Amino acid sequence: MKTSAFFVTFLIPHIAHSQQPLSLDEALRHARTNRPSIAAAQQRVVSADLSRRALGAFPATRLFVGYTDPFGVGGSDDDLVLAQPLDVFGRTSAARATGDALVLRSRAELRSTLSALQFDVVTQYADAATAKALAESATQSQDIAQKLYDAIKSLVDEGKLSGVQLTRVGIELERAKLAASQKNAELRASLKRLAGLVNLPGEQVSIADFPQFNVQRVGEGAALDRPDLQLLAADVKSAEAEARVASLGQMPELEIQGRRTPWQESEPRLGLRLQLSIPLMDFGKTRSETRAARLVADSARKALEDAKRVATGEIKAALIEMEAASEGVQRFEAIDKQTHDLVERSRIGFTEKAVTLVELLEATRALREVEEGKAEASSRLVKAQAEYLRATGQLLEAAK
Repeated sequence: MKTSAFFVTFLIPHIAHSQQPLSLDEALRHARTNRPSIAAAQQRVVSADLSRRALGAFPATRLFVGYTDPFGVGGSDDDLVLAQPLDVFGRTSAARATGDALVLRSRAELRSTLSALQFDVVTQYADAATAKALAESATQSQDIAQKLYDAIKSLVDEGKLSGVQLTRVGIELERAKLAASQKNAELRASLKRLAGLVNLPGEQVSIADFPQFNVQRVGEGAALDRPDLQLLAADVKSAEAEARVASLGQMPELEIQGRRTPWQESEPRLGLRLQLSIPLMDFGKTRSETRAARLVADSARKALEDAKRVATGEIKAALIEMEAASEGVQRFEAIDKQTHDLVERSRIGFTEKAVTLVELLEATRALREVEEGKAEASSRLVKAQAEYLRATGQLLEAAK
């Protein structure tokens, strides 16, 4: 029996999936649709928008209706009064600015939730793809070891090789079986974790390969799109709005009233009244509130500037890591091709007795190590891309 027939299919993977593989885009879409944390953040945006409407609403019109008996007790001037406050000092616009800050914060929180979820899904997808590649490599190595064992056994049975050679290959076969079992278990566990992230049943999740997606390189100024910086910017606007609201505490309040004479009068008359209410002494309350709010605004501005500098450094570092990971994948692809050629030459050499069994085993082991290194390099690239997306505040659906 020719041993070359046992090596023809050395490099053919055997792992297949019964269900349609889940792409990264589909995983992200399922996560955004199915995760309650996203729905909660979206509801907070709606709530903040309603709060802004309430805060920015014009002062309410009030109707006073009363009756005094006996007439001489007093208070009959308010038997029927329609009052409308007039906002001539900007209280409504100041309150609306506070509502605007609430909306900005809620939107930043939603974006932060989406960004964190995107990072988790992409990195877990990369882990699952790595586990899949390693499982395929381990299963392939097991197949190679099994075919080699069968070939050596035939040669030993024919008396062409010693039994020591079969024992040596048998040890490699057992190691390959153990490695394949472990790697397949890690793949199943990784898919379960991915299923949990996207909120899908574990048996419905499988993946095809490492995800391919474009990452837009942006300038340093793009750091302002980061959710954490948007949150700090919202804090600045909120504190500024609170300072403005507090400073208006000492301003007069103007109100126009429509009045009717008391019910007891036989000839009712209607009239208008312009009411001005001027606060005289609040014992420093307004001044303290205004100063406190301005200090909070100044603190938030300083925190924002500091966070911008940190974010700029993170963007530069993430870009370096992404470029290095991309180069690593390219170099491993070249090494992988060379290692496949080495295994093929070793196989032919062993068939022609020009290469020893140990040399053939070393070549196949080198192939397995290179394939594992290639999978890990691909994983590093995807995770570096995910980190760059997080550092720049990009969301994949916006980058397309």
